[in-house]
Amino acid sequence: MFKFIFSSLDKILFSVNVVLAMQLPGFIQQYGQRISGHLAEAQYQLQKYQYIADQHYQGDILLLVKRYQMNSDPGINAAGDVVFDLIERISLLTHHVAHLFESDYFAKIYYFIIEIDLDIAKATLQDYQLTIPLNTAAIATGIGFAIFVSVISTMTLNLFQRNT
Repeated sequence: MFKFIFSSLDKILFSVNVVLAMQLPGFIQQYGQRISGHLAEAQYQLQKYQYIADQHYQGDILLLVKRYQMNSDPGINAAGDVVFDLIERISLLTHHVAHLFESDYFAKIYYFIIEIDLDIAKATLQDYQLTIPLNTAAIATGIGFAIFVSVISTMTLNLFQRNT
């Protein structure tokens, strides 16, 4: 009876893991689209400062930032920090978008895990709707992850049975 219950639970666990892991490619795609949106918005905001730099600092936006930061007025000084942070954010998001859209599938997963922006991932998760994608990457991810979890659970059960 124990083997029947374990076998049934193992099949259910396997199926659930397949479906859950199949979500990863779609989630990464939606996360990448959200990152792209943040990048576009940041670039739009920076264009306004770039216009000022073009008119007054021969297009050198870093010189504009330096002048803002050197100003004795704390409000203008803080504005320089905001512009500099915006420049850094654009650089980071550009790098992130390149990895998510120009890499092969396994590299996308790697970069997604290593470079994840938790705030953007949480926002993506809030809007994400589960689907059953029928493409090679999703199916391979689902089956591969489910097999991995199944092997781990079987090994754990075998260790548990040996110890009792």
